Amino acid sequence: MSLEIYVDGGARGNPGPAGAGVAIFAESGAPLFEAAYYLGEQTNNVAEYNALIRALQRVVELEPQSITIYSDSELMVRQVTGAYRVKNARLAQLHGEVQLLLLKVMRWSLRHIDREENARADELANMAMDRRRDVVVTDKIGGDGAAGSAADALAEEDGPAPGKGADIAVSAVEQRSDQAVQVTLSRAPGAGNCPAGGVPEEPFVVQHTLPPGLCVHAAHALLPTLLAILNTDPQEFAGIPTLTVRCNRPGCRAEFKLAPVHSSNGSGRSRG
Repeated sequence: MSLEIYVDGGARGNPGPAGAGVAIFAESGAPLFEAAYYLGEQTNNVAEYNALIRALQRVVELEPQSITIYSDSELMVRQVTGAYRVKNARLAQLHGEVQLLLLKVMRWSLRHIDREENARADELANMAMDRRRDVVVTDKIGGDGAAGSAADALAEEDGPAPGKGADIAVSAVEQRSDQAVQVTLSRAPGAGNCPAGGVPEEPFVVQHTLPPGLCVHAAHALLPTLLAILNTDPQEFAGIPTLTVRCNRPGCRAEFKLAPVHSSNGSGRSRG
């Protein structure tokens, strides 16, 4: 099953009263889900990310073979696809949430389109801002809507309580101690731009800890994707593709390739 998803977010005042619009269509073009979400006081960029998060949370329930996402936010599209770095701390938090959700989708693409081509999602975002409440227009997916709880927390101005997400993730990793991720440096940091003096040039395997001396900025960039891979269901672990992560420290430009460590039977194997 393939799906097409249109997302849009906006704020009146930037920051100001904000809304997110999500429209999900079947391959035939039939609408499956259309909703408007009121986000309170937010910026335009935060609203755009929340629209994408809400859409992905709804889509993963369907376990589609592929999804194509359309957005008129060039900044968000380029950040999620890796062309731009995420420098804003608030957006970095939302960017990490998007990464975790995309790992649950077999195949995906995110494309920038003109605003005129995104009319339905724009209409839904404005509906949320006008009514100042959530409105579900079409829902052929069903469910109790519980998947929206994480995005609700992200929509709050101050974000989730410090450490809460990390505690949950670490607990899940401990239950799957046989899974590990190999990290390979594919592009070295810019000269003199790593406060730790550099990063390991040889590939290293992460299971429970990061290597000593790793720059805190590189660790911050790596952790969301590392935890997402390590937390993956064992039956899906072997199917995770190699992912690229970039350090967000200005001037660094370091890139890492992350791949699950496979055993002979296709599942993760324990390595220190």
